[in-house]
Amino acid sequence: MDRSASEVVLQNGSNKPKESPFFNDHGKLILLRVSGASLAKVADARIGHWPQGAEFSAAGKTILVGNMVAKELWVFEWSGGVLRDTGHRIKTNGGPAGIRIADK
Repeated sequence: MDRSASEVVLQNGSNKPKESPFFNDHGKLILLRVSGASLAKVADARIGHWPQGAEFSAAGKTILVGNMVAKELWVFEWSGGVLRDTGHRIKTNGGPAGIRIADK
């Protein structure tokens, strides 16, 4: 994986009650490129409610994002230039509050 890229998950108000003026109907996945001491946004995507954690696969081509409300992981593809929601959802028995890819 290109270690100059990093992901950020924003709750974006998706964890607030619908009556809240701060409510938003989706979180955000944002990919950043790290260059020295600078950050630049390279891609973003809408994600589910109350997102918690994201992780690149070892190869850097797949990103999993946890969504607490739906109790599922969303699967994204990253080509180095395009971020694509695959539409694939992995159901979990509880809210996926943390995620880590196992070391080889």
